[in-house]
Amino acid sequence: MDRRIITKTGLSEIEVKKSRFLGTASYVESEEEAATIVNAVRKEHYAARHVCYAYSIGDKNPRLKFSDDGEPGGTAGKPILDVITNSGIENVLVTVVRYFGGTLLGTGGLVRAYTDSAREAVEAAETKTICLCDIYDIKLQYPDYDKVRYILEGDKDILTEAEFLDKVIIHATIPETKSEKIIEEIREKTAGKSEILHIEKRVV
Repeated sequence: MDRRIITKTGLSEIEVKKSRFLGTASYVESEEEAATIVNAVRKEHYAARHVCYAYSIGDKNPRLKFSDDGEPGGTAGKPILDVITNSGIENVLVTVVRYFGGTLLGTGGLVRAYTDSAREAVEAAETKTICLCDIYDIKLQYPDYDKVRYILEGDKDILTEAEFLDKVIIHATIPETKSEKIIEEIREKTAGKSEILHIEKRVV
């Protein structure tokens, strides 16, 4: 199954009734790393009234945590976490710093402000899709090359590189969910004459 991660931190800044909300969406690999980043944000914004955050770490059964950091319960950390879980991105920490502007926003106003700040930070982040792939070396007779190239190049998720020696060797990176079907199709098109070597599984 394809997964999405952040490759470049996203930032946001919004103002609501003179309160400033500064959002950051970052890639994290562990709860310890998340805690380190949160502490660094607190240090950088020592004059801020609140530093709220949420994170989701891991693919299956991710570790989830959020903090309202003194805001009324459910008005900051949980809305931030909801943005994360709805984004489809994993291993992500979102922090939102609030500089109080002197006007109370009420629970509804806080939820909207923290949600908007978190969403804008996540949307500003650069992401990439990764998946577990099977790596193959496929050795072919030259007359079979175009048939196999047609199969492989017909799927944008498959990466290929070819060497032209006494035979053609195609180095193919195929998403695990598709590899069995693709390899079977290659065997059929080449009447079993292709030499297919499975090298490894790799996250790409």
